[in-house]
Amino acid sequence: MSVALVHYHLRAGGVTRVLEAQSQALTQAGINHVILAGSPYQGPANLPVAVLPALDYTQNSPTLSGAVLLAEMRQAATIALRGTPHSWHLHNPTLGKNVLLPAVIQELAAAQEQLVLHFHDFAEDGRPNNYKLIRNELSLYPLAPQIRYAFINSRDRDLLIEAGVPNEQTTLLPNAVTPPSVARSAPREPSAPAAVLYPVRGIRRKNLGEFCLLSGLAPDEVTFALSLAPENPAWRTIYEQWVDAVEHFHLPVQMGVVGEIAPAPGLEPTYANWLAHSSHLVTTSVAEGFGLAFLEPLGMGKPLLGRDLPEITADFKQNGGGLGDLYEDLLIPAEWVDRRRLLDTLREQLGEVYRAYGAPLPNGILKESREALDLGDYFDFGNLPESIQLEVLPHALVSPDDVMIGRDGRSSPAVDWLKKILASTASAGDPAHLEPYSVSRYAERHASLYQELASASPQAPTWLDKSNVLAQFLKPERFHFLRT
Repeated sequence: MSVALVHYHLRAGGVTRVLEAQSQALTQAGINHVILAGSPYQGPANLPVAVLPALDYTQNSPTLSGAVLLAEMRQAATIALRGTPHSWHLHNPTLGKNVLLPAVIQELAAAQEQLVLHFHDFAEDGRPNNYKLIRNELSLYPLAPQIRYAFINSRDRDLLIEAGVPNEQTTLLPNAVTPPSVARSAPREPSAPAAVLYPVRGIRRKNLGEFCLLSGLAPDEVTFALSLAPENPAWRTIYEQWVDAVEHFHLPVQMGVVGEIAPAPGLEPTYANWLAHSSHLVTTSVAEGFGLAFLEPLGMGKPLLGRDLPEITADFKQNGGGLGDLYEDLLIPAEWVDRRRLLDTLREQLGEVYRAYGAPLPNGILKESREALDLGDYFDFGNLPESIQLEVLPHALVSPDDVMIGRDGRSSPAVDWLKKILASTASAGDPAHLEPYSVSRYAERHASLYQELASASPQAPTWLDKSNVLAQFLKPERFHFLRT
């Protein structure tokens, strides 16, 4: 058995981490494999890589075609594997990052090759600029017994099944989890005040306003830190708004600390040292793919607090894992919000989203989206646009007892919840709950997947109407200001 894994690049990031674990798992399972990527790998693992520059992000390609790229892929895979691959395993193939990939999918499907389409993200999910690249492609989602749609969470799997992918042609392939080691050279003093780390890059969907609000509601002497500033210039303006808010409201927050600010005197400003120095980890993200932020704290023995994402964490909870002290909503009184301006902003951004996707604005969509936002006497702070979050923040700092957390259909004061959880450094979960996400289990899932494909009777593909997929992600209840 042999497999060609395909991705746009091997630069540092989430999918590259997946490929590192995937290569380790396939090696463990005795499966011959090669990684075809558009850029070289510069990480610590010993990966079998063949670099094909045409696979990298490509918005236009006047001299290349999908057929030429596939020929290069076949040649490179055959050389590396000493024979043609039994299966092609494509990561994020419909993300709209390479103008040639749709034709590659079409040719592989037409040749009745064993094919895995592995989804981490979707162009249809808050990425309209990506979608423009594939908007005119009619044949994008092939269906056949020898093709499998692999998903990192049940939510995405359910959405694609609802869009028309047969259940038997899907598989759940959750990421392997190897938590970063916590430095022993920077231990915390047991009596030191709580130090809360948000170990992410500060992009929009990480909901930095809510992170700042939590810092303002926490007991005195508790400190908060965000790991990294965003790299994308498009996100810097919003990020700097929160940097300014931290300074203006004298919040106990340090932004973009890794590589810039030491966690304590005499220490280097490394990520490992910041992890070791922190007593708690936090997440306020409004959207995740796999949800690594919920699992890694278990392996590090750190308590996690913040916003739950039930459609992501449902998979983890089925495996018996206690994830942390999480809420579903951070509730602020409705009278703090200018409803008319919120409605105007909603109307404007809904229009922008649908125009960007080249889709007509459905009748009733404004009303349905407004009703999804309105919680009666409250709004969820995390589902407000940043401009209104900034207006609400001073109200919350003046009247902190009026901010509530909502979970399990009940609400309670956020200040009381924070005081309780920050007083303890006991992890909420058991590292043993990470076993379903071990490399060994990952290897088993891959071996089973490829064996299933090998036993399938190949057929010519049919094609899913791609508008069905877009419709799943443009549902009113899925709209979120921080993902526009």
